Amino acid sequence: MARAALAEARRVRDGVERDLDLLLADLATWVDVDTPGGDLAALDGFARVLAVTLERYGLEAELIPTPAGLYLHAGLRGAGRARVGLLCHHDTVFPLGTACARPFRREGERCLGPGVADMKGGLAVAVHAARLLALGPRPFALIEVVSVPDEESRPRPPATFDRLATMDAVLCLECGRPGGEVVSARKGAAWLRVHAQGRASHAGEAPATGRNAALALAREALRLAALDGARDGLTLQVTELEAGDGPNTVPSSGFLTADIRARSADDLRFALETVRAFPRYEGITLRYQDLGGPPPFERTPPVARLAEAAIALGASLGHEFGEAGAGGVSDGSWTASRGIPTLDGLGPVGGGDHSPDEYVQTASFAPRAGVVAGLVAAIDGGLLERGSGRRRR
Repeated sequence: MARAALAEARRVRDGVERDLDLLLADLATWVDVDTPGGDLAALDGFARVLAVTLERYGLEAELIPTPAGLYLHAGLRGAGRARVGLLCHHDTVFPLGTACARPFRREGERCLGPGVADMKGGLAVAVHAARLLALGPRPFALIEVVSVPDEESRPRPPATFDRLATMDAVLCLECGRPGGEVVSARKGAAWLRVHAQGRASHAGEAPATGRNAALALAREALRLAALDGARDGLTLQVTELEAGDGPNTVPSSGFLTADIRARSADDLRFALETVRAFPRYEGITLRYQDLGGPPPFERTPPVARLAEAAIALGASLGHEFGEAGAGGVSDGSWTASRGIPTLDGLGPVGGGDHSPDEYVQTASFAPRAGVVAGLVAAIDGGLLERGSGRRRR
């Protein structure tokens, strides 16, 4: 690990430790503002508050309107060569009123509250790493803190993906695993719906003239369930099954919904081709509907170099952790799948996402910010250039 990267990691770690109360005050403010996905007023208000904070810390903030709400891009220019994105999101899964019922609080070594791990704690790491990078030698051409309002529900790439695609690397600030691991691989996901159209008839007077969509869907559910475990790491869960026109009517229509996860693009293609290979059901028409989903985030050699560098930086800071794969998806899946070197799980160590027990470890903020800063310096120093084929702009 280059001395410059180690020095920058230690400088930023020390700065966050010194100013931890400032970071926690920002975090408390953000957690205590509800930002449920789809609520544009709440999401846009939060994005504006975050933009003001980043401007105060020396970054140039831009708010970009999209149908899902304001996207925030806040840039900081330096004297180096690397362009690095710090990718976050500010939407949560919790409805309005949750923050009032369960406001931010510290209990022992933990911070708790709605969205504290997923991912306002990650925002705190990104923002305060950037704040301290602004006060140092700036070993980068550009770092850009990006926060999106629709990560939790969006089945497509971020609306401002073209800007992320100009980066030499993307560091995603989803929380670290409960053991501290960073995330160097994620399963891809495909969400789909199978619609069935049959023919209604009276269930008592003319049952034979009907064509039962519910029975066809039940058979399809069993057929698709056989894909679960058909390849290593491949999962398929039927998540919805609905049909029926009334208690005395042969059901004429219905649908099922399924969630598929796979480690590789090849496995995902195999599963989807199998799903679409519908058998014949007399009098029933089946239709496939693609509901989207992010591609697999695979551990390529550049991703491996980022993970190895992060682990080495953590060890130099007395913050020992490893790396892991994950079944859940994130926006890092989109950047990684497009060949942009990406590392995820760089937010604070935590867990319990989407639950009342969601938490982050308070002591992890400083070393995680240090690791992020050290990675920026290492990327600027050529970490990803060895055999990567990527050219500097």
